[in-house]
Amino acid sequence: MKLTKTRLLETLRAKNDGLSSWQARKVAGVSVRRVNQVWSAYLSSGVMPEVGRRVGRPRRLVLESEIMMVRDAWLKYRVSASMLEALIERDYGVHIPHNHIHKVLVQLGLAKPLKVKVKRKIDWVRYERKHSLTAVHLDWHLYSLSNVWVLPVVDDASRMLLALIETSRATTEASIMAMQEALTFGRIRQCITDHGTQFTKSHGSCRFGQFLARHDITSSTSNAELNTHNQTAR
Repeated sequence: MKLTKTRLLETLRAKNDGLSSWQARKVAGVSVRRVNQVWSAYLSSGVMPEVGRRVGRPRRLVLESEIMMVRDAWLKYRVSASMLEALIERDYGVHIPHNHIHKVLVQLGLAKPLKVKVKRKIDWVRYERKHSLTAVHLDWHLYSLSNVWVLPVVDDASRMLLALIETSRATTEASIMAMQEALTFGRIRQCITDHGTQFTKSHGSCRFGQFLARHDITSSTSNAELNTHNQTAR
C-alpha cells in the first residue's frame, strides 16, 4: 500500500504514542523499514517528510557520449537493451542501465516504445510465523541408501530442529514420539503435516490426532505445493 500524507501522519502519530514500528506499519500497510525511514527523517528535521509524486531522486540524464556508445554497440551486436547493458560495460567499462539504453534506442528509432509498463519482478518469499513454537512441520523422509525412515520436527519461525526420529518404519507411534520430544521445548500451538497415514485417517479417529487434541495442538495438513516449499526450505 502506498504511503499517502494522511497515512504518514497517522503512522507518525502512532510512533509518537509509543507504538513499535511493527505496530505502526499496520496503520498504512507499509514495511517496518519504511516506518523507520520516515520516523528517522521526522526526528532529524522536526518536519513531516514529503511523500507523493516528484519528491524522489531526480531523473538521470543521458549523455551524448552514452548515446554514441549505445548506437555503436547496437550496430555491432544488434541485441536487446538488457543484453547491451552487459556488453557495453564489458567493452567500454561504463555501466548504463538497460532502461536508459532502451530510451536511447527509441530516440534513435532502433527500438519500439513499450506499450505496457513492465512491473518489477518480486522474489517469492516463504511465509513463516513470527514467534517460535507457533507452528511445527512434520514430514517423513526415506533415506534410500540405508533404507531408514527419518522424521524431523522443524519450528516454522526459527527453522530449528526440535526433534529427529530415525526408524525402520514410518508409523504413528514414531510420529507421536517425535512430537513428545518437541514438546520438551514448550507448548506448540499448531502442527503442520502432509496427508500421510501416520498423521491422518480416512475413517474413524486417528491416534496422532487424539494426541494433538490432548495437548491442545491444532492440526493442519498442507497441500502438495506448500509441502514442496517446506522441504526445499529445510
